[in-house]
Amino acid sequence: MCLVEIEKMPKLQIACNTQVSEGMAVKSQSPKVLEARRAVMEFLLINHPLDCPICDQAGECKLQDYYMAHDRQESRFEERKEQDRKREVFGPYVVFDGERCIKCTRCVRFVQHVTGTEELTVVERGDRSTIALFPERILDNPLSGNVVDICPVGALTDRDFRFKVRAWYLKNTPSVCPGCSTGCNITIGSYQNRIARFKPRVNEEVNSHWICDEGRYCFHPLTEVERLSAPLIRQEGGLVPTDWETALRTALSGLGAAAPLAGVLSGRNTNEEAFLFARLLTRLSADAALEVFYQERSLTAVEKILKSPDRSPNFRGAREMGVGSNGGMEPLLRRLAEGKFLGAYIVGEDPVSAPGEGEKIRGALEKLSFLVVQDTHLTATARRAHVVLPSTNFAEKQGTYTNRKGRVQRLQAALVPPDGALQDWEIFARLGTKAGDSASYSNPGEIFQAISGAIPRYRRLSYLEIGEQGVQPGEER
Repeated sequence: MCLVEIEKMPKLQIACNTQVSEGMAVKSQSPKVLEARRAVMEFLLINHPLDCPICDQAGECKLQDYYMAHDRQESRFEERKEQDRKREVFGPYVVFDGERCIKCTRCVRFVQHVTGTEELTVVERGDRSTIALFPERILDNPLSGNVVDICPVGALTDRDFRFKVRAWYLKNTPSVCPGCSTGCNITIGSYQNRIARFKPRVNEEVNSHWICDEGRYCFHPLTEVERLSAPLIRQEGGLVPTDWETALRTALSGLGAAAPLAGVLSGRNTNEEAFLFARLLTRLSADAALEVFYQERSLTAVEKILKSPDRSPNFRGAREMGVGSNGGMEPLLRRLAEGKFLGAYIVGEDPVSAPGEGEKIRGALEKLSFLVVQDTHLTATARRAHVVLPSTNFAEKQGTYTNRKGRVQRLQAALVPPDGALQDWEIFARLGTKAGDSASYSNPGEIFQAISGAIPRYRRLSYLEIGEQGVQPGEER
């Protein structure tokens, strides 16, 4: 389909494999070129099934696009179409429909040149040529879902997204993956206020064209939970619903009387939320111990292509906002287990359910004079709180993340938060106002403006100029 006419060359040339030279004159829309493309299109459709009504790729299929642009003719092919395997499972995330495959070999080249895992190959010749797994192999490398993105037709489809929703019904929102601190650029596809899929968004400075499987499907545990619809306060019968004013007033008075305080912030919170959280906790307790929840893991060579050892997407940013100056997460949890704090404010994390020290943390939290937990759902940690504040998840908020290499990138809200939940920054801002902070904010952009005036690394950086590709503070823009 990329045939072009080049002066002084008798035959049409394949544009993608022809080196440019000085003075070359190329025609991409001449009658000769368009006729050749139409012929190629007809050839590609000879054995292609009419699966569009049931194919997940419909609406995003290049074969459909090129047919509308170059062919739009009734088929002249009267022979029996060659059939291939249908619905063959290649791996945990990918299913193959051989009849739709046009043998472009993008998937084969991906596992050869990008991951180096080489699970796929081309077998047979001529019209029997097809994509297949090597014997005793499955497509299960950490980046396997990318073969679905690069397949130009519906031959490789995502088992998780398959038959969920038509592509043209999706609302696509540019954002940043919350899976780890690499900060891969993604597009959130949502339908009826639920996330249907993540797709990688091209950013050569961060993730190129790819996203790892862990990040691609990490939205399931983060969003598919029973949401809190109202603040809760502890009374004799346990946690009971209340209004926001009562909850905030109770939280502020309880934390103010329970110094020294421990503050634990999720690495999925934005820079703007981290900035306000640090201001609030230091106002309530000058010697408050603040940390970003941190979990590190070891990675294989293929995982290191995109994954970060740190699962927190905004760990660096939160630390730069002032959350984290007391030696790290492990020492803080150890001090908490030893009873060194009277009060704690935990945001967006569930340390009671964390592997290892969870049981010790549970006992320590139950001994605190006052515990505030801010989260999207009632976690094991929230069940032990004196006040529970319902907040929003990453897909419902705007703001910025700073990835492990220091690149500042923007999140966009893809979903509408449930009634009764407030944005994390709004909760911190309202508590700060009640605690005597004179600063007032109405959106994350105003908070970022305050950050650019207070944090040296973010000086002369504006919220709007970050754009959809992000910026590296200090680089030419």
